[in-house]
Amino acid sequence: MGHERSGTLPRTQQWRSVVDQIAEFPEEGKVSDVAKATISNVRRQFLQIHRDDGVIAAFGFLIALSRSSVSVQSESPYVDLSSNPSPLRISLSLSKWVKAHTNSFEYADIAQKAATDAVGKWTRQQQQQQTILPEYSDAAEVWRKAGDGGGFCEVARLFFANFTERYLNYFLEREASAVLPGLQERDDFFDLLEQHIDDISDHAFETARIAQSFAAGWYNNHAREEMPSNEEIERFLAVAFGKIREELMRESVQI
Repeated sequence: MGHERSGTLPRTQQWRSVVDQIAEFPEEGKVSDVAKATISNVRRQFLQIHRDDGVIAAFGFLIALSRSSVSVQSESPYVDLSSNPSPLRISLSLSKWVKAHTNSFEYADIAQKAATDAVGKWTRQQQQQQTILPEYSDAAEVWRKAGDGGGFCEVARLFFANFTERYLNYFLEREASAVLPGLQERDDFFDLLEQHIDDISDHAFETARIAQSFAAGWYNNHAREEMPSNEEIERFLAVAFGKIREELMRESVQI
């Protein structure tokens, strides 16, 4: 899989800039505290999150979907695409699969929602080709495009981007509540947070690029011919979240 960096990431907005725009409060220290505490919390969680059964189950479901054009092992998540299920039906199957493999509700909930986001966004991206290739409205064709390393790495990036975004927002809100004790002050913060959600989303999507950089090779080597074991998925997630954690550490130094 390798641990090489994929070069300097394009910067959307530094976290200090994002939080400065979100929290236009007179106390300068509070802005910095929120940003630093947010990144510190996410980095700490990413040290161990790859071991969680719910996270492994959510990502394993996406691998199984990407492999849907070939048979999968009986113990793996399985979605019958022959009936052309909608993204909603696929997401319901995903939710059931993750709930059956949950040992931390917090981790599993964020992973399941991130995977659901990835399902929806990947489907929409593929269906945009419908004007040229009408068959892309079919679920089997949509997911067949994810059946090689090039397609899978895009699915992986969507998952890690949404996962990181959800965790950053979760801790932004939690840390803001701790730093901003006044109810009106918190309400103002959360209103501004909604206005700048795109900044946070863009930042998470660019950060997830470092996980995408090796996902294609991993898929071709470990998942294309057969469904990888949970242990192999865990090893992949350890490297992916480790790379994202390194990038968040780089961010915190610049705040």
